[in-house]
Amino acid sequence: MNEKRRRHRWSESADSSPFCDQTTQRMDRNTVCSAEAHGHDVNEMMGSCVKCTGAVHSSDQACEAMGQIFHTKCFTCSFCNKQLKGKPFYYFSGSVFCEEDYLYSSVKQSAEVCTSCGYLISDTVIQALGKSFHPDCFHCVICKEKLEGQPFNVDTQQKIYCVKDYRRLVAQICEACGLLILPIEGSNEIVRLVSMGKNYHVACYEDKSSI
Repeated sequence: MNEKRRRHRWSESADSSPFCDQTTQRMDRNTVCSAEAHGHDVNEMMGSCVKCTGAVHSSDQACEAMGQIFHTKCFTCSFCNKQLKGKPFYYFSGSVFCEEDYLYSSVKQSAEVCTSCGYLISDTVIQALGKSFHPDCFHCVICKEKLEGQPFNVDTQQKIYCVKDYRRLVAQICEACGLLILPIEGSNEIVRLVSMGKNYHVACYEDKSSI
């Protein structure tokens, strides 16, 4: 059975420019943007700080990060409390960390590595076969169907297959018609007849016997 846990992660683009990407599920390095950079009026009410819930104005030296608004003094590293406005940061397991503390403390060491792609997992973890995967990486090797919460099969090389493709992989070929012997529609059971070391669909064998 697959086990799922929620985490969060950011990753770094190919050109190393900081950006936010919640779809790649890779570790993103992000820079906080200052509110002034977005052209807010000095006395304009921007909303409430996510951390302290206090009112945020441009004159408060506010900053925007991860689509949310913070006072600059509130947007700090969870480990060392250093302010992160204008600096790279990592969002991991519900907390924000400066680059130094994330990379060189025990924070990063607690992250799991995806068996498939080799990248750290900081969002949803799929655990199967005693290994950890990103949800997007846990898929059938043939059709690429995502298998989170779905039945699956593995071969002797530990490759993962959806049930349908695995059956096609191991299915025998009917000696009479040359087609794969697969379960009939609505059934999960493969029925075949073996005669003289050869495999047949039941219907094909009956037709052959009646000739």
